Amino acid sequence: MPVNQNKHNAVFGFFLQRLANFWRTSHLLLAVFSSVFLLIASISGIILSTAPVAEHFSSPSDKLATDTTRLSDIVPQLKEDYIEVFSLSVDQEKAVQVDVIGFDENPDGAFYIHPSTGEKLADLPPKNEVYTWVTTLHRSLFLHNTGRIFMGITVFLLLLITLSGMALVIKRTNGFRNIFAHIKKQNSAQFYHTILGRIAFVPIVIMAFSGSVLFLNTQFKPQGNREINLEVSKKNENLELQDFPIFQNTYLSEVKTLNFPFSSDEEDYFELELQDRAIKINQFTGSIIAEQKATWIENLTTLSITLHTGRGQWIWAIVLGLISLNLLYFMYSGTKIAWRRLSSKSRNKVNPEDAEFIILTGSENGSTRKFGQLLFLALVNSGKSVYITDMNHYQSFPKAKHLVIMASTYGDGDPPFNARHFLSKVEEIEQRNTLKTHVIGFGSMIYPQFCQFAIDVYDSLDKKLGFELKAPPTLIDGRSQTSFSLSIEEWKKQHALSFELPNEAPKKTEHLLPFEINQKQVVDDGFGLTFTLEVTPKERINFQSGDLLAIAPPGDDVARYYSIGKTEEGNILLSIKKHDVGECSNFLFNQEVGGEFMAYLKVNSKFHLPKKGDVLMIANGTGIAPFLGMSSLFSKQKKTFYLGGRNPLSFKLYHKFIQHNKSTELFNKLHFALSKEEGNQRYVQDLVIENRSEVVRLLKSKGNIMICGSIKMRDGVLDALKLILKEEGLPPLEKYIEKGKVLMDCY
Repeated sequence: MPVNQNKHNAVFGFFLQRLANFWRTSHLLLAVFSSVFLLIASISGIILSTAPVAEHFSSPSDKLATDTTRLSDIVPQLKEDYIEVFSLSVDQEKAVQVDVIGFDENPDGAFYIHPSTGEKLADLPPKNEVYTWVTTLHRSLFLHNTGRIFMGITVFLLLLITLSGMALVIKRTNGFRNIFAHIKKQNSAQFYHTILGRIAFVPIVIMAFSGSVLFLNTQFKPQGNREINLEVSKKNENLELQDFPIFQNTYLSEVKTLNFPFSSDEEDYFELELQDRAIKINQFTGSIIAEQKATWIENLTTLSITLHTGRGQWIWAIVLGLISLNLLYFMYSGTKIAWRRLSSKSRNKVNPEDAEFIILTGSENGSTRKFGQLLFLALVNSGKSVYITDMNHYQSFPKAKHLVIMASTYGDGDPPFNARHFLSKVEEIEQRNTLKTHVIGFGSMIYPQFCQFAIDVYDSLDKKLGFELKAPPTLIDGRSQTSFSLSIEEWKKQHALSFELPNEAPKKTEHLLPFEINQKQVVDDGFGLTFTLEVTPKERINFQSGDLLAIAPPGDDVARYYSIGKTEEGNILLSIKKHDVGECSNFLFNQEVGGEFMAYLKVNSKFHLPKKGDVLMIANGTGIAPFLGMSSLFSKQKKTFYLGGRNPLSFKLYHKFIQHNKSTELFNKLHFALSKEEGNQRYVQDLVIENRSEVVRLLKSKGNIMICGSIKMRDGVLDALKLILKEEGLPPLEKYIEKGKVLMDCY
């Protein structure tokens, strides 16, 4: 039974992945095919959306057709006041218009009238040539019926694009009920494309569907049934206009148009168009000669005109204008997303059968591919034989020695679209040689299934022959460049590889500033060299503890980011671990007091000291630097510090700051954990468990937890927090991360 259930789940999952891929491909292709016409329709739609608003504010809105005035009241009055009455109509704004020929003292032409007295209120506004021109462009591109067909197909494609886009959102949020679930902002184009798409989905569907109805109506015009009864007019006696039953039973607010007879000929009728039917009325007897009831198609067409144009509904017209504006942004952001996916693909110079290094990427929107491309270029530049491809293209690699897998997670722990077949292929394909494998996961900690697919990949490979995994998967939050670089550095050490991986190309607009070294301290704790630099910016800049200093060594065009603390003197405190093959750490280690280097500051507002609530600061290694700066700030916040190191020598660099802060009581509590101390080996996560009552009090009182240091330390602390929250019956950790109550800067 469990086997059958597993097979059922596998088939169902495969179907869902196929469906998601279909919607993704359809969404892109439909957008590409309709892009030019959709651009024209959007821009012209923005312009036309202002017309109903202008009509609303130019019409006599205080004198509108109501349910209190009947045709039997106004029609006789018009016949008495004017020589000839051609028509009476009620526009979308419920303003009453007539077209008449008046006596000497009465006006001629078309104008607004008072619905009760028939007196002229105002002239009709002149026809706007701009709106006329734009309307023709919007409807037919000045190509008559051919243009109507083009624009009709475009609006139908918009409907399909919207539906396919919403299908992708539903898949991304793991079901319709989670459609408005929080999405972390990692890429602006992707984030706002999704957010605005969710908000605008219903209005776009309405606009696109109504436009499609109007297009079909221009191509196929159905005729209603007409009932004619001429005998009635012969039998009935002549009546006065005010006595016509149809006029007595029809309110002015129900009328669209009433055309008056052209002559006194028996065959000339009153032609009355109401909301639901059209009627011909004998001009002498008031009898209904012919009646055509509107079909459901005609009613749908009438409704579609209002929904698609906003005529008579100026607030809805504003919504349509905003939606048209959104369409322009969707085209921009969609192009940016597609370009990022395409541009992140590297051109392989070797075949997969000949490559020594294999890089497989699983990415939903292309961001993970960019990390794969960085590693690809670094290995190629160092003379390595490298092949990079999507995880779906996994195959036998007969000459490969190293396999690096970079996988993001989609939905509720699912694989991204280009990695959906990977696990099944791993089960089917046997490698001829053992691959030294390294797994890196990318995701966001606000989701419960953080990097779950990368974990699944690791577990699957760990159980299968042909893969050598020396370390657990590296799980990276928020596409951290620093975390990725350090993960690769560890991988290089494990396999004695030599190449330099750039972190991130600096933006050309960044302004490099000189920084002077005031103090330098070095300590060897028996496990490597760590040093601190206290530097002064040579120009005036604003910064806070927790911001980042971007430094590029001479001859390198890429920057490395270091989390900084701000001293009481306004200097910058850097704490750095010296890596044997780290180009930038060695460059900084070789600097002396009085020396200068160039760098630029990057604001890291997501890791600034919270303004409200007590704070628990958790750090290990060089992650202490920003906290030392934050702790020096005088505030009413209670600050507790959990600091982890290998042995007492690990804290020697920070002794001056720690003693000062303790003496001034800026630290309310200070706890240490020594991971290499015999007889008392502890980690910072052990401090979290030991002081769980304080942690619970902090979270219940809406306090804050800040974590800075290694990813391994971060994961241990988060596991401890999850355990405490679960046992105490508190909300899950993801809720606190999402609300900004748990802040992290880890690498």
